[in-house]
Amino acid sequence: MQPTIQRISGRVNAAILDKADRLFRNDDAGIWTELLQNARRAGATVLEISVEELTPASGPCRIVVHDNGRGIENFQSLLTLGSSEWEAETQVREDPAGMGFFSLCRSEVQVHSGNRSVWITPNIFMGKGEAHVTHDSEFIAGTRLSFVRESTKDALVTALKKVSEFCPLEVRLDGSTLPRHDFLDGAFYRETIDGIEVGFTTEFTWAWIRHHDSNWNFYGARIEERFDSFTGLLRSDHPLSPLSVFARFNVLETGRVKLQLPDRRAIIQDEFLAEFYRKARAAAYRAFQKHGAHVLPFRNWKEASELGVRLPEAVCLLETWCADPADQHSDPAFESSETRLLSDASGLLIVERDLPDSHTLDGALHSGAVLEWNLYREEPKYKGYSWYDRLPRITSNRILLDEVPWEDWSAKQERPASISVELTIEQEGVSQLRRLPALIHVDTSEWHQLSFAAVRQSPWDNDDLRGPFDICEFLLTATFCASDDADSDSWETQRDYHKAEIERAVNWYFRSPRAVLTTLLGKALNWEARKLAEEMGIREIRFKRTANGSSWQSEVVE
Repeated sequence: MQPTIQRISGRVNAAILDKADRLFRNDDAGIWTELLQNARRAGATVLEISVEELTPASGPCRIVVHDNGRGIENFQSLLTLGSSEWEAETQVREDPAGMGFFSLCRSEVQVHSGNRSVWITPNIFMGKGEAHVTHDSEFIAGTRLSFVRESTKDALVTALKKVSEFCPLEVRLDGSTLPRHDFLDGAFYRETIDGIEVGFTTEFTWAWIRHHDSNWNFYGARIEERFDSFTGLLRSDHPLSPLSVFARFNVLETGRVKLQLPDRRAIIQDEFLAEFYRKARAAAYRAFQKHGAHVLPFRNWKEASELGVRLPEAVCLLETWCADPADQHSDPAFESSETRLLSDASGLLIVERDLPDSHTLDGALHSGAVLEWNLYREEPKYKGYSWYDRLPRITSNRILLDEVPWEDWSAKQERPASISVELTIEQEGVSQLRRLPALIHVDTSEWHQLSFAAVRQSPWDNDDLRGPFDICEFLLTATFCASDDADSDSWETQRDYHKAEIERAVNWYFRSPRAVLTTLLGKALNWEARKLAEEMGIREIRFKRTANGSSWQSEVVE
């Protein structure tokens, strides 16, 4: 016996009408969006709206909406969920779903068009009754709707202004025309792609929120749908600060883009959208092409080429190099980095990120060592551009003390006669070694550990620790990094403690244990004691160990 073949197909159960009141969010903006959309599709150019408070200042409100469109031929179409009777051109351009009128299903609605009118209640919307279309002596050109909303007038007006701002339909509220704006106003470049006008700019004029922009406009209904920004635009008034270029999409033919039904608050992710976004990215690169100078990452330049848009290479915008402080909230030991726009890339030496012992190199360059290049920070986004790939770069370095690597020297107690920074410099596949003399090396391989060595008879070997730079601040910048543990002291307290530790170590290393003791005693007197001694004219205070040696006594010398 042959099994029975079951045949199935898509159907719509009539019970869906029981859930019609759950198809829409029933918010004010959603209601206005559907009403403006239906009026526009009916060929209306003007929409007259009145909002009357039934209870002053608290809602509800009676709303009357009157458009000058073609009117309604078949009133049954209002209550046929999922079916619309728009003309063929509208069907193709806008893909109407036949659901918009059901956004009013929670209200009693009077519909008047021509010489006919009808009252529709929530039960009728959900298929639990019938409405009777009657002849009316009053003739209404277009369509007039009247219904009550449980919202305040302020809330309704605010939502209406938001929806009508970018709608091509003229909207009049209580006789006054509401302001309308160009959704793409502020764009320096526009294209129309597949029925969608695309605009690019660093900042749009109207309703612009940079990081959470509702960047799609469907005749007033706005949707936020992610689209990459492109950072790298250079303008004459911002030559050192690359700007980001953002996109907006003004939909002229909604049938090209499929929206999630019924209330069209999201875009369907399909092949059309993917292909459209590919075309939009090409348009973005044409915007950069029109503008000229840029600092786009190489990956963007390569993508533009693959999309058929030929861009010039990025200009040379680089940041000067300095060793970064161990703590991000501290200042560099010497001058800070600065961004420079260079006319050419000659005479530059790139320092790769995370170069070990970078503070030793920085200290060497600020105490007599010389390189014939100007040092700039590595900029990975440029890798691939011909001018950048040709630049020499420091890829590694090694610290030598009396020709012995630091790793092997650090266990020794004596001070070296010489310290060298041996740099490995690579350019277009060729490597060379370059040595620079240094006066001091600070080891930063261990977090928050103070380990350093200076050459014998260094400039800091004097009572005032005078040298080519402040040795304590140099070591503090290289080694201090505050802990963010909840039980830790404040940043200032941690820094002060570490600085005191450095000062003790520096005095011991460059001067003597006696100098460390002198420094500690100098700080032992608090502010109150120092002030009182000054008022009394005391210029000498002596400390003597007690007879049993267990404590110290102070003696003021008049």
